[in-house]
Amino acid sequence: MKKQVVVIWNDFYHPKEVIEPALNKLFPEDSWEVMKTERARDLLRPELQPNLAVFYTNGRPEGETDLTFEEQSIITNKVKAGMGILFYHAGLVLIEPDSPFYQELNSGRFVHHPEQSIVTVAPIKNVIHPITENVKPFSQKDEHYFCQVDVTRTNLLACATSEHITSASVWCHEVGEGRVAGISQGHTLEMQNDPEMLKLTGNTIGWLAR
Repeated sequence: MKKQVVVIWNDFYHPKEVIEPALNKLFPEDSWEVMKTERARDLLRPELQPNLAVFYTNGRPEGETDLTFEEQSIITNKVKAGMGILFYHAGLVLIEPDSPFYQELNSGRFVHHPEQSIVTVAPIKNVIHPITENVKPFSQKDEHYFCQVDVTRTNLLACATSEHITSASVWCHEVGEGRVAGISQGHTLEMQNDPEMLKLTGNTIGWLAR
């Protein structure tokens, strides 16, 4: 039986044309039923119970307001009931420090990024986890996302380094019966499709969807 994933994607700064090449590699048709939407609120539908949700963007099309804390709690409860969720690059945007997405769910949020530069993502030495298994350090031009990550509530797996700083880049943990992961990098086509990034993201999807 195919697993179901809800992919939240496609905004002005992160168009589907950039995301789709890697997406097709990560979710082959013989294994996954993929529902694509620009609206995070579609995930609120009670009849929708996917194995996995992936936030490639914040899911707020022009004219829509941010998810309310109540709406975030509905999604959080779906994860607690067993859904996996991945916040990938721009999916980390517009997460407030006092929100359920940060306090109860993801434990990570975007704060700032400088101009694009060469960014190196490297698993933390001596930290063993299925997400970073066999992943080697890799470098591509990208937006270096600086993220606030509460390491008391999550497992830090990899860091990103550029000319600017070294910062948290990959983290994961369990919430109730579900699993959560964050990947800070992935703005450019080159970063998304780097073989090591594809391996990292594929490992993450496998871990989240069990």
